Order: sequence, then C-alpha cells, then structure tokens
Amino acid sequence: MISGAALSELAADELCIGALQYSDDSSDGESIGETPSLDGGAALDDVATTSPLPASQSPPPSTPPKLPPGPAPTPAPPVCVCRAASDPTYEVTRWHWSTLSVAAFRAHCAASRCPLIITGLGPHLAPRGLSLERLRALLPADMAVPVRGHGTMSAASFFGRLDAGEALYLADVPLAIHFPWLFDEVAVPAYFLHDFAHRTRRRLSIMHDTPSLFVGGAGTTSALHVDQMCSNFWMYLGEGAKRWITFHPDDAPLLSPTWDAPEQIHRFAPLAQLESDAQSAASLRQARRLEFELRAGEVLYIPHNTPHEVTNLAATCAVSANYLDQTNVA
Repeated sequence: MISGAALSELAADELCIGALQYSDDSSDGESIGETPSLDGGAALDDVATTSPLPASQSPPPSTPPKLPPGPAPTPAPPVCVCRAASDPTYEVTRWHWSTLSVAAFRAHCAASRCPLIITGLGPHLAPRGLSLERLRALLPADMAVPVRGHGTMSAASFFGRLDAGEALYLADVPLAIHFPWLFDEVAVPAYFLHDFAHRTRRRLSIMHDTPSLFVGGAGTTSALHVDQMCSNFWMYLGEGAKRWITFHPDDAPLLSPTWDAPEQIHRFAPLAQLESDAQSAASLRQARRLEFELRAGEVLYIPHNTPHEVTNLAATCAVSANYLDQTNVA
C-alpha cells in the first residue's frame, strides 16, 4: 500500500494515466490475470498508453496544480454504504484509492456483482476541476449542445437556464464527437484502462460513444435501464450529488423488462411507474435493491447488466464511460 509520505510526492499525472487515454496490446505489458497494482508504491506510469483520438484543437490548458507538501492524511478503511435488506452480500462500499490496488479492484469485479465507490481521486483526475464554472469557460458560448428533450441550444443559453433553476439535462453526450478538447481536462482512473473496446481489430461504436459528459439540473433523472452492450460502467462526479438506485443483475427479470430486439437490450419502465402498478410492485419488492448517494469527487463502478435509475439531487457535472473486460466474457 502507498504510504502517506509516498502519496504526498505523487503528482496528479502519476495517479492516473493520461488525458482520457487507454492502453493498447503493444504498450501496456499486461496479460489477462496480470494487473498493475498500486501496492508497494508501484509507479502507474509503468503502464504506457496511446490515445485513440486525434489531438484536440482546444486552447492550451493551464498548468495543473501540484499536491500540497507534507504527509497525506491516513485514509479510512473501506466503509459499507448500504446493503440489500433481503441479501447482505449485495452491498456498495466506499474505498479510498490508496487502499485499493488495481489488482484488488479487478479481483472484486471478477467475484462480485456489487457496485463500488472510490474516493480521493478527484484532484488527480481533474486537477483544474470538473464543474459548471469550468465547463462554462471551456465551451464556446455560441456552441450548439444537445439537451435531452430540447434538441440543441447554445451553451450560453443552456448554462443560463440551468442557473435559473430549469431542469435541463445534457446527458450521455460523447466527448469524442462533441467536446474533444475535454480530453485534456479529465483522466481515466487506472482501474479502467484495460478496456477491451480499445483493443479490437475492428473499431466498436462504444469506443467513441464513451467517455461522455453529463451536466444536469436538480431533479433531472436517467430512468431505469441497463447499459449498452452488456458493458461495465464508471462515472467520475466533479460537482453536485446523485442518488443511485441499483438492482442485482440477476434480479432484472423481477423488474418487468421488455426485450428490444432491434437494439438487443432489455427495456424497463421508470421506477415510479413500476411502483404504481400492483403486479409490478409486488415483483419489484422481491428484487435486491441498493439506494445510495454519489458525492462530488467520487468515482463509481457499476457491473454490467445492473438495472439502475439515477436522480440529480443538485446541479451536477460528471464524466462517465462504458467498458468491456474479462467479466464480460462468458
């Protein structure tokens, strides 16, 4: 485990690999079952990376701040946030990054279908901040941005209406397509750099569909769903708070799903609708359920095929991505 003294010497760019970059087969030296680890102070830059995207045309970023001198505080041990009432093995825990090696994280993913929250990475993933104020400065005022349910509007109009309290949601908008210069602002945690979607001979759509940006007003939601291509999911929340409700993947049939054959994915009605129907509600009560809050500065991992519904408790700003790894291979 990294000591407090060693932690204080790490610069932000040593705690994560590049600006939203992913390693490839020729450069990272990994094989399945062998993972880089933070234990023992192993340097994360042992894992080389290459960017799958062209260089952005954004203005040069300012110099990221360094960590303050002096010993870092001793991180707290993992904490259980909540457990399902019917099954205490279905739970979500919070881990400080310095107590969770990459190898230990991947072992958790291989053995568990539980979500996991990682704390303490915020200053290192987005050293200049991932906030409404920062995005307002980075997005040209006249740039057309896609807003859920409203088509497109200028960035200035979007932020102005958010300030006025409107429940607007710029949701799941691909960075590579709409905001490539944001790749200079946020780094991918090392836990997710082994993404198979960036290692295929033929490019998958998921490769450029994510990472994506989420900026939403208080009260906006992402209704109950599972993510595309049976993929795992991570999110870094830069500002605000989100309420997450997740269900054990094996309990998805209890949520009255319908099969979308063209898209090859199960669809669900919003939770409020399921709870208002007596038959659906009775089935829903049998499902293992977690309800928890994701806070600013935290990273969330969600296993593949996990039904989830998310509500913004305040104005929020987040970056997320879907990824594929050994856990997705039957």
